Order: sequence, then C-alpha cells, then structure tokens
Amino acid sequence: MAGTIIAFPKSGVFKKLAYLVKYHFHAILYLYVWFGLFICGLAAPQHRVALLDSRLITQGWHLSLLSLILVLPWPIIYVVRFINARKDQ
Repeated sequence: MAGTIIAFPKSGVFKKLAYLVKYHFHAILYLYVWFGLFICGLAAPQHRVALLDSRLITQGWHLSLLSLILVLPWPIIYVVRFINARKDQ
C-alpha cells in the first residue's frame, strides 16, 4: 500500500462519512474517550475521588489535568501528521 493516495471524497455526505469511519474511526473514538474522561474528572464527586486513595489525585480536576497531559497529546499529534501528509500529496 506504499504510495497509495487516499483522497477525501469531494461530494456526497454518505461517502464523506464512510471515509471518516473507514480511515479515522480509531482516532475519533480515542478522542471521544478522552473527552469523557476529561468531563468526568471535572464532575467527579469528592467521595469517589477519595476512594482512589491517591496522594497525587485528591480532587476531580486532577484527573482532568492528568488526562490533558498524558492522553490529549496523541490525538493532537495524529491531526498534525494527517494535515502534513495531506500537504505532501
């Protein structure tokens, strides 16, 4: 498959949706899971965070911050690489 150009369809909503699912579903799903983790960290009740018994994570927003540092860079790298690959075509 080296050298194969995977072009985004120019017309048709179904074709565009099929393209996104076929080639980018894994990244969309990863970003969706990260967003859920981020929001749940912000909304986490204190008694549930205390069950973690962690010295590092003592508030719900600490989970959100940790997800920003450890998880969010990967979708950003994916998007940047995708944009650069499209420029090279």
